[in-house]
Amino acid sequence: MGKKPSLLHQLSNLLVPKQEVRPAEAVTNTRILEELIASFEASLNQESIGTRLLFNAHYLIIMHPTSYEARLAAFPAIVDEAVKAFSAILRKRKRPQDQILPVASHWFFKFGPGTEFEGRSIGLDDLEVIGSLSGLAPVDNLPVAAPTRTNQIKATRRVKNTNIYENLDTNLAAFQHIDFREAGAFSVLIDPNLIDAPAPAGADASAPMAPVAAAAPVPAAHPSALARIDCFLADKNVEETHWMQDREVVVSRKEPENEAFANYIRLDSPYVSNPHARIRYNEAAGTFQVASFSRNETRLNERVVSRSEPASPQWVDMPAKAQILLNGIVTLSFQSLI
Repeated sequence: MGKKPSLLHQLSNLLVPKQEVRPAEAVTNTRILEELIASFEASLNQESIGTRLLFNAHYLIIMHPTSYEARLAAFPAIVDEAVKAFSAILRKRKRPQDQILPVASHWFFKFGPGTEFEGRSIGLDDLEVIGSLSGLAPVDNLPVAAPTRTNQIKATRRVKNTNIYENLDTNLAAFQHIDFREAGAFSVLIDPNLIDAPAPAGADASAPMAPVAAAAPVPAAHPSALARIDCFLADKNVEETHWMQDREVVVSRKEPENEAFANYIRLDSPYVSNPHARIRYNEAAGTFQVASFSRNETRLNERVVSRSEPASPQWVDMPAKAQILLNGIVTLSFQSLI
């Protein structure tokens, strides 16, 4: 006959109920997407005030290195689905009198592998999503170079044992051991046409509305342009658009020595090599191709492009719509116009 629990033990179970132990949930594409959506909705509820809808636009996603490698190829699709979901939530949430005010010009997502954060270990099934209105982009170059920037970030994250989002004020040094530099960085232009649908008929046009910053004008496409290349320089928070008018263009750092070449895309960033890559239209195959010459990493849709010599380029086929990441900092959003 088994030994009966003591009266003291029974009372302790009544006063301090045992916590329910739930099986760990694997880090899947769906889980990452759901965590991003939940973080976005929490920020929308916390940051919005009156008729002004504010929300986090910058996200750090930290997971165990094994989970990171397993999910790496899916990051572009997760980011795409997250932006679609964010835009749909904003369209649904917006009332006629509301104004959507993104603090940043881009959605910014950075995935990174790590085994510890703020003194707590990150296991195979752990996932940290940290959101901020803006300002998370520079963590890949710690310590922060700009003397005017604070070394603190104010963000939100979900406390797992309570399922409640809390404000987080942490030092950037907490991210130093997490590798955000080599891969997993994505920036997507916040398109006001997607998130700010026109007010329905009958809305009070005389009601005071908060001003919205005008989007930078996009240069008109050349009639013979083969492709559009939108560039985002995360180190300077600068975006610019280039039109591919030649069968082959060179992506390079902006230097006096290459100013005379018409087919150069010159980017004013120290993270771009000189030259860094070439993009060409292979007319025989009917596809665009890219070759990398930089000793720093180049990724095409999150897959590493092997380095080759300029005199003997190793061409890699590109889809009609692609993302090229230079040195983990500069993002080229490529769109074929053929």
